Amino acid sequence: MRNLLVIFALLCFVANTIDMGEELMKREILTKIVEHAGIEMPHDLHLLCLPCKLMMKQVQKFSSTILLSIIRKEWTLLCPKFKDPAFCEGINQTFIDQFSVHFFNNYLAPSNACQNLGACKLQNEPQTIKDYINEVMQDKLSKEEQKQWQVMAEENIKNQEDYTIAQFADLHIDVEYSVGANAFCGAPFCCREENGKPKDPSKGAQYWGTYAECDLPFRTIQDLIKFTGEKIKPDFIIWTGDSTSHDVWHQQKWNQTLPTKMITDEIKKQIPNSQLYAIYGNHEGYPADQYDMIGESTQWLRDEVADMWKQYLTQESYYQLRRNGYYSQVDEARNLKFIALNSQACDLLNFYLMDGITDPRGMLKWLISELKDSEAKHQFAVIFAHIPPGDTFCNSQWADRFSVVIERFEHVVTGIFYGHTHQDHVQHIRSKIDGRYVKTLFIAPSGTTFSYQNPSFRVFQFNGKNNSVKDYVQYRLDLAKANKDGQNAILNWEVAYNFLEYYGLESASLVHVSSLPYRLKHDDELLKKYIYSYSTGSDVLYKKHLKDLKNLFLKKSTKSFFICGAETSTLDDWYECIGFFEKFKESSFLTFKLLEQFIGKWLKE
Repeated sequence: MRNLLVIFALLCFVANTIDMGEELMKREILTKIVEHAGIEMPHDLHLLCLPCKLMMKQVQKFSSTILLSIIRKEWTLLCPKFKDPAFCEGINQTFIDQFSVHFFNNYLAPSNACQNLGACKLQNEPQTIKDYINEVMQDKLSKEEQKQWQVMAEENIKNQEDYTIAQFADLHIDVEYSVGANAFCGAPFCCREENGKPKDPSKGAQYWGTYAECDLPFRTIQDLIKFTGEKIKPDFIIWTGDSTSHDVWHQQKWNQTLPTKMITDEIKKQIPNSQLYAIYGNHEGYPADQYDMIGESTQWLRDEVADMWKQYLTQESYYQLRRNGYYSQVDEARNLKFIALNSQACDLLNFYLMDGITDPRGMLKWLISELKDSEAKHQFAVIFAHIPPGDTFCNSQWADRFSVVIERFEHVVTGIFYGHTHQDHVQHIRSKIDGRYVKTLFIAPSGTTFSYQNPSFRVFQFNGKNNSVKDYVQYRLDLAKANKDGQNAILNWEVAYNFLEYYGLESASLVHVSSLPYRLKHDDELLKKYIYSYSTGSDVLYKKHLKDLKNLFLKKSTKSFFICGAETSTLDDWYECIGFFEKFKESSFLTFKLLEQFIGKWLKE
């Protein structure tokens, strides 16, 4: 403390020496002080900057020791009163550590904290979305130029036959799934031997899967893949990630990618003639959601999945995936570029983003480069990733800029596909300039039952003449019948609906699909159909939503939840759409807005 006071007094003396002739002496003295204190030299000689950094150095030191021990102690005492003890201990050992390291080392770092407090000048100015729009949109083609581009791009397609793309999303297998185990164990994750046997056998885990807080046994996913290979025979498969089970507090790094390898091997075996394009989700990292977008601590994951999918990738695509965790690859006959994005760049639960949110790993800059390349070559592109930009997990600063990029290249991009939510729905990118609809985002439901879902997968039909989505078929498993028939059941992956027919659409083009939010707002029966498919045909989920629709106090917020979700594609836009009071009813609102503050602002380069 005595040393701190002496340093503070010296700072006050030095900061007040205003004679320009003493500038060099001032800087020399300050350099000695910052070296002694172990902090960075400020970019300016503001009176409050260096004292603030000294103070925050002490705060950071206190927080990383005493405060962290207090947090751990309180968590250990309080969590078991509300949650399963094993869950509490697992979160304590993994996620509290992860959050603490990045929060204390970055958010509370003297240079960062004192800029946020206004005591030091900003090293880089925040970039507004208007700045980004001006930067990206400056060379956008005119409407007439886009029409001419379209004609030339269609002429470049060598194989103009229609084709199919199957999408697998959120397969989430549980390698420890145990038939007969308690499926309603009261913990966040059930259907394992450790959960014991229920008194009522009907509450036990079923052979093919269970409508509960459980993932699927591998055999069910094996059957899904076998069915796809034998009955669908898709030309392409896009696999949008999340293969690992939901017991995130139990997991270990050494076998985190085992489910991904099991599923990959099964696809190679059962669908050998289809081209696979895959990307991982938020659950593949260890711990879940944690992915280093700046450093190399997640290189292990990129190495492992790149080797698993190597046979499907060109040498350049393989190295892109290993190097950066995202990639592109062109099908020359179709004149179509497949672009796989890593959505951990926007995952608000990825605490690595506290190290820097501005275009993590340069992915948006790379995306612009890839789309400019396709534009120059008159080549179409489709994009797929795990977390949709309008999901509560996704940072709106990233999502806003992604929307701008898509608007810039709307004539190049013919389809965008996601998973993650486990639900069946759409979102729409809206122009940041005039609010018009720009692009439909198709979000596929999960293969897993977690939580209370019907196992599902989707098959898109594409127009071979222009690489646009013509329609899609949604498949679901009749899980109740499969479990009734038991171990020898022939699983019935039935057609749940055809997209155009189900919603009464003339085509799957933007002009028709973007009418859906308006129609949902004014047609209660159509809204119920949308909610039923959103719930993957699950009676448990559907009845809950219908009950909320009939509740006088919940009706407005329930309608807004679905309608606004279909007409927006960023978290901020969705919250603004549902209304001021309704957004506070959403349990995630304050949590994710607080996390957005922790990761900071998008900065100018």
